Parts: sequence; structure tokens; C-alpha cells
Amino acid sequence: MSSTRRQFLRRAALGAAAAGAVPGLLHSHWFSPRSVEILSRHQSGPRFVTNEKGDRFLDHPGADLPRPAGGRFPLGEQWFDLGLRLRHLDAHGVRHQLVSWPTTLGVDAGITPAEARELWGAYNEDLSAAVAQHSDRLSGVAVLASGDIAWSARELERAHGELGLIGAVLPVNGFATREGADRFAPIFAVAQKHRSHIYLHTGYANASIPGQPPHWRHQDSRAARGALDNAWNFTASTITLAFSGFLDPYPDVTVQIAQLGGSGGIALVAEAVEEGADRNGVTDVAEKFRNIYLDTGAGGRGPQAIALAVRVFGADRVVFGTDFAPQASVAPVIENIRKSPLTGEERQKILVDNPRRILAAKGVAV
Repeated sequence: MSSTRRQFLRRAALGAAAAGAVPGLLHSHWFSPRSVEILSRHQSGPRFVTNEKGDRFLDHPGADLPRPAGGRFPLGEQWFDLGLRLRHLDAHGVRHQLVSWPTTLGVDAGITPAEARELWGAYNEDLSAAVAQHSDRLSGVAVLASGDIAWSARELERAHGELGLIGAVLPVNGFATREGADRFAPIFAVAQKHRSHIYLHTGYANASIPGQPPHWRHQDSRAARGALDNAWNFTASTITLAFSGFLDPYPDVTVQIAQLGGSGGIALVAEAVEEGADRNGVTDVAEKFRNIYLDTGAGGRGPQAIALAVRVFGADRVVFGTDFAPQASVAPVIENIRKSPLTGEERQKILVDNPRRILAAKGVAV
């Protein structure tokens, strides 16, 4: 990155800090100490490895990950060091962060249910301790085992009753069809009881969940086709949640979907459905998204994609997220929101009002 661009991003971040304009960041990831210890013991499948220089990687040969030659996903210190994380947030004017496990990395789909129960139980306890230590700066959602739904429903009960967490993160591809979403109904029943915040993030669920999209297999134009596949996966799952009626029994559950629910894809679909209302009878598209929030992290962080989501769904449905840890800085997304063709009121909702309202509804004041 050029020094000029670094200076620009720094000025944008300092401007946000000076204005006190970013109370809640709702898309970020962390690896906890016990999860690192457990995955470092693995001899195959998803595991942490360290090279001779002390650099850490996720080694997961079976997953479709963006990674360099050698099949290892590099992990900087921002994935592990909470002190470094909080200093970074301070520098960029972000007061509070919602933390989750990165389902992008395909760990849940690559381990047995028994391994998942051990790993996710330990992670959730570590996250609980981190939130308790930094309650003014961090909130957390539990990671659940998509291969053991009964255990996951109990774990969500524990997350609310014992661990001080506000919901759960699940892999978005498990919701690509209504049949797949229905497998998660016991979890959502618990979520309704506790008014949970459910976060759907990139990735595949356990193979026992039906209807998931095929894994990427394109060999040409990989960057563009990978982005298209990813957007399609998110769009398919957002359609399930908005239009299939799955969420109707759970009116008090808030659902956050990464990457603007499919970047621009879901916005185009929703607009087409609304324009065809005379044929399909769907006249309440906005109402179908009443408990769904689309975040600006990763694949949904472009200024024009953000503006499109706001034009179609309204600024009330878009929240600030950056995919921090995989993305080493929150500054580019703040910059993109600020340079997106939005009104000042719309930016205020994305950066301030919507995150604050969601967290407040879960008992978190920011």
C-alpha cells in the first residue's frame, strides 16, 4: 500500500474516532487459546501449524479457502491477541465489537460431531471469559456444531444462561434451502426464547445438512468466479430466510447475514420480486426483511454494493461489519461507507444507530 493511501485511511479513521461515530462493529473474528490448543493437536483435517519462523497457519486441505500456494491460510497476530485488537479499535474510533468464530475456514464441516462438541464448547467458554474481562468493549456469539443440532440447542441455552453471550454464529450455506434451514429449527426455538442474535457467516455446514451449494470447482477466472459463487451462496440462503417463512415462528430473533446477504445479488432479487408483485402476489418485501440485517464485511464492503443495499432495503437493514482478523484493518470499510453515495442520515444508521439498537436489544449498552 502506498504511503499516500495509508495516510488517507489513517485520516478517515481518525475522523471517525474524533466524531465518536462507530459504537459497534458487528462482524469480527477471534481464535481463542483453547481452540488453538485443540486444533494444534490435530494430525489431519483442519489444524493449526507453525513454521520454522514462528508464523501460524490454518492447514485444511479439504476446504475451499483463498490461500497461497502450499495450501495453508496465513494467520496474523490480530487473530489471537486481544490487546492488539483493542488498540486497533481505539485507533479507529470503534468502541465495541461483536466477536465470533470464522466459519469461513470450514472447520465445523471438517470435523466429527464429537470433535466439534469439544472444540466449540471450549471456544465458547474462552469467549465468555474474554467478554467478561472486556465487557465494555466486546460481546460474543457462540459457535455451534451443525452436525449435532440437539447439543447445539443445549449449548445456545448455556451461552445465554451461563456464558453471557448474546446468540450464535452458524455457516450460511446450511440455509441455502428450506429443507436445510428446517434442520436448525431446534436451535431457533431456543433463540426465540432468549431473543438471540443469530449471525450467518461464510461457509459450509456439516454434510448432514441437506441442500447446500456445491463446492467451488472452477479452474478459470478463479477470482471472479469465486466471488460470484460466494455471492450466490449468500443470496440463496437470504432468500430462504426472507421468503420461505422459516423465520415466522421466531419473531424476536434478529438475524445478521454477512456480505450484505450476497453483495448486490439479494438486492437485485428482492427488487425483481417486488416489481413482479402483480404476478407473484408478494407485496410486502420490506416486511419480510424486518428482522434481517445485512452487514458490510468482506464481500459486501464495496461502496456501490452498500449503496445498492440501502436503496433496495433501506438503511435500517444495513449494519457496520469489517470481517476483522481476516481483514487486518477496519479502516477500509469505514472509508467505503463514508464515500458511498449515501446521505449523512443513512451513514449514521449503518455506523451508529443500527448496531446500537441491535446490541441494546440484547442487553449490551454501547
